[in-house]
Amino acid sequence: MGKLIGARAAAILAWVGVVGASATCSAQNVLTYQYDNTRDGANTNEVLLTPSNVNLTNFGRLFTYLVDGYVYAEPLYVSKVAIPGQGTHNVVFVTTENDSVYAFDADSNAGGDGGLLWQTNLGIAAESILFGVRYHHNVLNPLIGITGTPVIDAASGTLDVDVFSGTVADTTNCVHRIHALEVATGAERTYSPVVVQASVPGTGVDATNGVVTFVPQNHMNRPALTLAGGVLYAAYGSYGDTDSYHGWVIGFNATNLQPLTNYVFATTPNATTNAFGVNAGEGALWMSGDGLCVDAANNLYLESGNGSFSAYTNGGDYGDSFVKLSSSNQLAVADYFAPSNQNSMALNDEDLGSGGPILLPDAVGSVAHPHLLVGAGKEGTIYLVDRDNMGQFNPTQNNIVQTLPGAIRGVWGSPAYFNNLLFYQGVGDVLKAFRITNAVIGTTPVSQSTTRFGGVGYTPSISANGTTSAIAWVDDTDGFSSNGPSVLHAYNATNLAQELYNSSQNLLRDNPGPAVKYAVPMVANGKVYVRGEYTLSVFGLINLIDTPVISPDGGVFFTNLVTVALSDGTAGATTHYTLDNTLPTTNSPLYDRPFVVTNTATVKARAFESGFNDSAVASASFILGSAPQVSSVTISSSHSVLLSCSGISGQRYVLQASVDLMNWIALSTNVAAANQFDLSDPTATNYSDRFYRLLELP
Repeated sequence: MGKLIGARAAAILAWVGVVGASATCSAQNVLTYQYDNTRDGANTNEVLLTPSNVNLTNFGRLFTYLVDGYVYAEPLYVSKVAIPGQGTHNVVFVTTENDSVYAFDADSNAGGDGGLLWQTNLGIAAESILFGVRYHHNVLNPLIGITGTPVIDAASGTLDVDVFSGTVADTTNCVHRIHALEVATGAERTYSPVVVQASVPGTGVDATNGVVTFVPQNHMNRPALTLAGGVLYAAYGSYGDTDSYHGWVIGFNATNLQPLTNYVFATTPNATTNAFGVNAGEGALWMSGDGLCVDAANNLYLESGNGSFSAYTNGGDYGDSFVKLSSSNQLAVADYFAPSNQNSMALNDEDLGSGGPILLPDAVGSVAHPHLLVGAGKEGTIYLVDRDNMGQFNPTQNNIVQTLPGAIRGVWGSPAYFNNLLFYQGVGDVLKAFRITNAVIGTTPVSQSTTRFGGVGYTPSISANGTTSAIAWVDDTDGFSSNGPSVLHAYNATNLAQELYNSSQNLLRDNPGPAVKYAVPMVANGKVYVRGEYTLSVFGLINLIDTPVISPDGGVFFTNLVTVALSDGTAGATTHYTLDNTLPTTNSPLYDRPFVVTNTATVKARAFESGFNDSAVASASFILGSAPQVSSVTISSSHSVLLSCSGISGQRYVLQASVDLMNWIALSTNVAAANQFDLSDPTATNYSDRFYRLLELP
């Protein structure tokens, strides 16, 4: 399946392969909060779960893992991890407020260790009752440890996580540390951990000699960690709104965790008590667990909470604002938007930053506004903002693309986006889907559910197979206040009035365990992962047939022919296959013996048996010809990149680039004029790190 080749100069890595050349079951790795850095909450590579099979009869809780603390971070998922001494597993990673990290088999709790692959504890967690006394004690009882969702670097196989811990129990003498763990073993990287330390110029309430310093005991890592452009970002808010605090974004070199002193931002460094009263500063970043959004140019986007605001007079304070941060050589505010009633929001505890933003695809924009973000907060007003011209601040009106007051009830969470639909679950509200097209959100929902959720903190998650079979998942955590169970809900995403399933329909079988706030269902490879107090519950199809195994396992180049064999582990099942990349049905050819492939083909196989749910689809590509090669990479003095390639004359190839090995953009599609050809990327000058892959098109 292609190969990795040289070109580490200027941190450029080229990868060559073929579109579709894999033997997976269409699994999508979940390496960051809400699937990718747009935070749009949609996994569109889910082929197994459909509106027709997610129901009380066919779907339910498969098993539950017990852990040593509350789970407030979203689980992450990596397929086909080679665990030393234990074989290859699909792995789900779970972190707890007791500062522990777990790696579990994502598919089964069978085996001597009950599905546990490794576990590590990273410190002495803090007692939450010692933190947060202005309005309330922190809700993260009884411990505060790992709260923000980690992030996984696919290139190096590293999980990065923020850990709040002390050297002595029962004290507030705690610090934040960033740990970098090997995903296969849980071992610390040699450069890990590092203590989080940062400062910025400022003249505000807690400034000393013109410097505002990050105080770890006053700040919580609630937002998810973010990888972008070779930088690891951790963001922070407060513990229980206890002053003094700010919103912080702090950057580290992703390869060695060295602090990047020019990649530090504080939301309210200049606010004084003379100007803003006893609660000067603030502007926390919490966003109910959402992560920083990142666009193609590595700009960062966030929503801040209640706090001092003076940006419109060049004061440099950004309470209750959408903020765009440029990451070109440093973090700096590139633009912002604050609602016209910002001051009223701050005075009445109506945080904008209770919600998190998402980036919308260009397809829903307009000629005038091609690049959009959307977000909301406690007021329940939806803001649609042009990322290229955010509107800044006007005390009499919002100079943005669209404002929808009262469209939803208050939000402690983020929306999800799928196929021109924007999904919001407000508190005390039903799940609503709004259509968006040509940079306009419909003022009334096109569909909505019938169940209102109380409690606090809801973010929908969408699973779909491309643009079909879409399901909207929401975890109702209203039971948190009474130590009751969470309830997993599944709705037809194209008609939310149709509830497909909820876990309370058969609570004896499907109880996910006691609820925790802000829980977001994570969907990967036919499973739904639901976190709770001391638990991670795994939901999926009941009575599922084993997935067929294709041998060879794909990514094979051949010159004349290749013989392909299929096998299935479920007795009595029949296997059907296709050679044209379509999904197999019982009308597809029946497998009864190995077959020969003589032309480029994608083999897909699926097993069927009466009384069972159909298996997942196995897929493997076989390519007639030679693999494309990148023989050399040349980096000019201006940092543009030239790739010298070899392939097949007349064959189409697409050159793609990425900054994180997760989100790929096509740079150019070319027909090779000869077996040797060159491809270039003049835009590489805009990036400190960039990865490339050359893919052969059918």
